[in-house]
Amino acid sequence: MNGIYKHLFFDMDNTLTASRQRINPELADLLHTLPQTISIISGAKLSRILSQTAGLVANRMAQSGNHTTTSDNTVLWREKLPDRYKKEIYAHIFNLKKHTTHSVPDENDLIDDRGSQITFSMYGHNAPHAEKNAFDPDFSYRKKVLSQAPFNSENIEVNITGSTCFDYTVKGRNKGFNIDRFIKYMNWRHSECLYFGDAIFPGGNDYTVVGIIDTVKVDSYRDTQKILKEKFT
Repeated sequence: MNGIYKHLFFDMDNTLTASRQRINPELADLLHTLPQTISIISGAKLSRILSQTAGLVANRMAQSGNHTTTSDNTVLWREKLPDRYKKEIYAHIFNLKKHTTHSVPDENDLIDDRGSQITFSMYGHNAPHAEKNAFDPDFSYRKKVLSQAPFNSENIEVNITGSTCFDYTVKGRNKGFNIDRFIKYMNWRHSECLYFGDAIFPGGNDYTVVGIIDTVKVDSYRDTQKILKEKFT
């Protein structure tokens, strides 16, 4: 496997790091030793990617890749979510909340307009880490709520992400789309690229990468580290 792939792409939360936590030093050291290029794509803002992976040399694809910079901080593109689409996003979030059965620590900590996308956390973006991990570890609760309140839009798509969240982006401007255009921009071969993610299932934000490049399903950053040690060192 090591000889096939020259470029490694990683989701961040629950793949490269624990949710909203800094990268484990051992995993960071391992990534530094790999000969492959490293690219991180996340629903998070660029500032959070930088904070959680401080010091890691990597291309950074924030907000599902809609704000992308190279490892030398060159901005390749920075999309903006049109204001005219936000009304239907907020309406759907309100509908989702009607189908929930849980309480949350802080009602004001649920919606984050990040510029290129809006992210709705069903429990709270800044809630205690252990509580977030225990909230919906197998994605089943969010899948159930989304099936009860489906989102039918001509302009926007929603995907399950992280430990508690839904990401709303312009339809088609998802991780798969942005990884594809980044690879083309860099003049890389798709066959030499590999993606690691925890939400590789229909409706998960990592699922949009399937069919673009090869993918590896992981359960946590520990799983990612184990696979990298076994296959790439």
